[in-house]
Amino acid sequence: MSAGTVGEWLAKAEKYLDERGVPEARASAEFLMAEMFGVSRPAALLQSARGLTVKETHQYWDWIKWRGKRLPVAYILGHQPFLGIKIEVTRDSLVPRPETEELVLECERLLKKVATPKILEIGTGTGCIAIALAQLLPSATIFATDLSKAALDLAQKNAIAQHVGNRIRFVREDLFSDKQGLRGWADLLVSNPPYIPTKDLDGLDPEVQREPRLALDGGKDGLDAVRAIAAMAPKMLKPGGALAMEIGSKQGPAVAKLYASLGFKDIVIKKDLQGLERFAFGLLPA
Repeated sequence: MSAGTVGEWLAKAEKYLDERGVPEARASAEFLMAEMFGVSRPAALLQSARGLTVKETHQYWDWIKWRGKRLPVAYILGHQPFLGIKIEVTRDSLVPRPETEELVLECERLLKKVATPKILEIGTGTGCIAIALAQLLPSATIFATDLSKAALDLAQKNAIAQHVGNRIRFVREDLFSDKQGLRGWADLLVSNPPYIPTKDLDGLDPEVQREPRLALDGGKDGLDAVRAIAAMAPKMLKPGGALAMEIGSKQGPAVAKLYASLGFKDIVIKKDLQGLERFAFGLLPA
């Protein structure tokens, strides 16, 4: 016996989420319904007259209640798409975001003429950046660090699932202490570091506040991790190597000045697709 149709449950879910201030309530309701069926959102909407089973209604409403508590959809489902890759996520890591996809594609462009690129990623989280680069650059060798053991375990699991586990070396360190003897080794150092000023954390959307504070808190001005990574980069990069970081939308001028003070040339602060200054690139003189 049907426990209500897809269309009826979508309307109920949208109302429930909207009353709780969830942004884009209809989109969340549709996306979760589609995920339950394992189809696209348009395909799910075409089934609006379909009746749900009791089991399906329990599953769906359980997800909707979590979304009503402002839990990110990726945490509810346990995964997030990233450049066509299905990345497993947990509450131990940041949810991969579309702008970070842009960072990866720019890094691919920077390395397209390097035959066997060597890449160092600081703060790998889910491993999405390292994994995507490993797939885009099949000849690359990659080291990826994180301070969190739980995040590294997750990153390793994701890398194995995407068949690149043997090409990424995961290291548990805050930055990179060069225990591997890799000074002057990398063609690219890439990072999506914590860059939100501490004072701004409590004003973030409830969904973002559910993510690990360690991966968000950039210190008083948001640049603590950015400064530390940039200062280390000249030791790890080859002459002509590139430093690429995701940054806060108002940090471009300060980061450009920092890069210049460390001897980087050809410094570019690049906007994301939303028109916000989001990425900082610089080259070590050859």
